[in-house]
Amino acid sequence: MSAPSPSAGAVVAAGSDGAATPALAAAEALGDKAPMYRLYNRYSGEHLFSSSSAEAKHLISIGWTGESVAWFTPGKSSKPVWRLYNPYSGDHHYTTDASERQNLIRLGWSDEDVGFYSDEAEATRVYRLFNPYATVATHHYTTSKSEYDYLGSIGWRQEWVGWHGAGMPADGWYVAPAGDELLVSGGGVRSDAVVENEDGEPRYLTPAGFVAKDSTWASPSSGYTYVTARDGTITRAIAPNSGLDHCWLRGSPYWSGAGVVKELLLDRHYSTGRFGQSISKIVIHHNGGNSTTEGVYSTWQTNPVSAHYQVEANGTVGQLVLDSNTAWHAGNWAINTKSIGVEHADYMVSRDEWRMTEATISSGARLVAALCLQYKLGRPQWGVNMVGHNECSATECPASLAVGGSQHDEYVAKAQGWYDRLSRL
Repeated sequence: MSAPSPSAGAVVAAGSDGAATPALAAAEALGDKAPMYRLYNRYSGEHLFSSSSAEAKHLISIGWTGESVAWFTPGKSSKPVWRLYNPYSGDHHYTTDASERQNLIRLGWSDEDVGFYSDEAEATRVYRLFNPYATVATHHYTTSKSEYDYLGSIGWRQEWVGWHGAGMPADGWYVAPAGDELLVSGGGVRSDAVVENEDGEPRYLTPAGFVAKDSTWASPSSGYTYVTARDGTITRAIAPNSGLDHCWLRGSPYWSGAGVVKELLLDRHYSTGRFGQSISKIVIHHNGGNSTTEGVYSTWQTNPVSAHYQVEANGTVGQLVLDSNTAWHAGNWAINTKSIGVEHADYMVSRDEWRMTEATISSGARLVAALCLQYKLGRPQWGVNMVGHNECSATECPASLAVGGSQHDEYVAKAQGWYDRLSRL
């Protein structure tokens, strides 16, 4: 099972008083300015700055915290800010000094060329500080003079202005050059909120400040789950603890007549949302014992692991984490964010040999088929849209269902059979 990864921080609940209607600013209204994204790695303590929305989204998808837009940077100027990377510490550094750049390259830093530009009009000061006691994240950059003064008072070395931004963001909608809508906040309107654009169309702003498009997102602060269209408009808002609305499987034709579905949702040990990723595969697990939904709930509430579904020995299916959220099951954060984890009860029939009941095999296979249909993943195929836990991280799980396991071929064949039958509905 995977350890939790940092998730983007919520700042204002959906529907709060701060969620006033902002104005929409087209990309050309920004002129030659570009948003400067600020991201945070809570494991190393480093803040990273990037003018690339693609890079920002990628880092958020692998666990960095998106902290929205720090300032605007000119699209081009005669004053480049070079970005360098230390492969030994994992630290990034930024400088406008060509001599400092060359010196760091000689010391083994990787040159990442021009990261962005300093504003020739010097509209916004970006202060630079150095922490003489740290070995990683040794430098810090901020547009806040009060933060600069405070850090100086507690021992940071003040290095004055590192470069200049081309202005600070105000409340409003913006369209980045890559086509991403984002809201940057200079006041009451924040990320992780539902706001309306100038046409009165509601959008859910992810914790990173981007508009969620063609996806399902759960708000960390309000608990609501939002389903969005390709243009970002909200098509469905599911209230927290709303019973049948949570467990789609209960009312799905793909499960009709298949039996009871328990809903016993964890209140911890998962990450809210999908961090911009879409569900693309199902990861197959075994419990290593005859566990019920209640049994795994009790275990996962007290241990930092989870999965979306449990298939019991009698074929009953239980849901413990909503599909729209990221369960900690694969031992691989990148896979967690785009997969559904399905656990199966089993028995030890001899030393180191596990086996599942026919009810577990049939019910688990039908669940896989239903998930493939629900998320348009195509016909179940091992190694394509379904994989074993042991193919994501070092483990023997899913035992008899793994490639080469005694029940692997039967399970895959039944999943494909169910898919063929259910796809005709």
